[in-house]
Amino acid sequence: MKSYKHICEQVNHLAKKAGDFIRQEKGKITSENIETKSLHSYVTYVDKQAEQIIVDGLKKIHPEAGFITEEETETVQSDNFNWIVDPLDGTTNFIHGLEPFSVSIA
Repeated sequence: MKSYKHICEQVNHLAKKAGDFIRQEKGKITSENIETKSLHSYVTYVDKQAEQIIVDGLKKIHPEAGFITEEETETVQSDNFNWIVDPLDGTTNFIHGLEPFSVSIA
């Protein structure tokens, strides 16, 4: 198994990759791109695509792990290890062009 330091470095790189994608899309959101999940809870194509970038990368880092994802692009959970992913934490801020927003991976 890979060392924890090596895994952390790979996850950090992956979070930055997703963050780069999110920054590229900042200001491109229109009302047609926004879905309402529940009261004051929104999702956009940016959330979904960023989550897919993260999930695909995490599968390469630790193939045996499962996932608990905000946008449910991956629903397989493991008995031993699970990644918890919120690809765009602060979607409401992002939609309005405000900061902060972030990538969250645990």
